[in-house]
Formats: sequence, C-alpha cells, structure tokens
Amino acid sequence: MQLPPRERLIKYVAASMCGVVIGQTCLFIALALMDPVPANIVAVTVSTVPAYFINRYWVWAKKDAHNIKREVVPFWTMSFLGLLLSTVVVHFAEQRSDAALVISAANLSGFAVLWVAKFFVLDNFMFGGGPATPEEHLEPPPIL
Repeated sequence: MQLPPRERLIKYVAASMCGVVIGQTCLFIALALMDPVPANIVAVTVSTVPAYFINRYWVWAKKDAHNIKREVVPFWTMSFLGLLLSTVVVHFAEQRSDAALVISAANLSGFAVLWVAKFFVLDNFMFGGGPATPEEHLEPPPIL
C-alpha cells in the first residue's frame, strides 16, 4: 500500500535523520582512526546500507524483490554523488581546521545539497510509483 506523498515525505525526513545519526557516528569513530577524507568515505559507505533499507521498506513500503537496475544502482549512485560532494567539502574544511565538528558540518553540508533532489528521485523514479489513490490508502492491512 502506497502512502500519500506528504506522509512519504514525513517518513523520508525521519529516515534521513536516522541516516544522519548513523553516518555521523561512523564519521566520528573513523576520525579517531584515520584522516578526514578516508573517514568520510568510510562513514558514507557504511551509512548508505541502512539508509537504503530504511527508505525502501519503511518510507516506500516496498516488500517485493530488489531491482538492481531500478533501485540499488540509482540509490548507490546518488549516495556516491553525495560522497563526492561531501568529500570535496570535507577536504576544503580539512585545509582550514582539523576539528571533528568542522569536518562533521562539512560532511552534512555536502549531503544537504542533494537531499531534496534525492527525495524527488526516490519518490518518482525508484520506489514511489506515483501517489496513492484514496481507495489504496483506506484498504485494511492483510491478515497474516
């Protein structure tokens, strides 16, 4: 059952917050072990896996088989674009400060630029399949 667009957006925001917590936790741990740019790469790579599953299953309620071409590759491509942008920003920030908070803010700003576009792509091309009809939204859940 497809949720209405507004509800999907609200869930997307919540899922994004989970992704930020996971990504920033990974980033702070990785910063203790390595330089900022490799730490950013590790954090983004690790956090992309749960982000995909949270978005697919919870936000868009997709339960069918994963489509490599239509879902997995585009999701990782968008994550890679976020990685590239955040890595450039992290590198720029690293040249000016080695403070973890500055590196964290740089990482977040790189992804913030793509956040709205990512929802549009996920909702319209990958998982969404269009808005729900009132009948779909009112349909009772299946009995297990």
